[in-house]
Amino acid sequence: MRVEIKLRSLSTTKGFMRNGDIVDLPDEEVSRIIKVRPQALVILPELPLEEPKPKAAPKKPAAKKAPAKRKRARKADGTLKADDPSTPDVNEAWEDGKHIK
Repeated sequence: MRVEIKLRSLSTTKGFMRNGDIVDLPDEEVSRIIKVRPQALVILPELPLEEPKPKAAPKKPAAKKAPAKRKRARKADGTLKADDPSTPDVNEAWEDGKHIK
């Protein structure tokens, strides 16, 4: 039987229910609760059974692109290049030539 809980807290066979919870309980249990506490439950109308809807395939979250790793510029012998301070608009220490800021 489908009922709405009207107490602050009520222990049922389905666990502890709170005020406003809607739960399906056995008829026997509903009658025992109403006998002890008549204001504890509100009996709701039975809903007709619906055919289960086919579940849509779960959407995969869009893959996030990892930020492109910046690569240090190297000299012909393999050592790291330094930035040339005489060219403030280009950073020669990095292959893309952008400032790190």
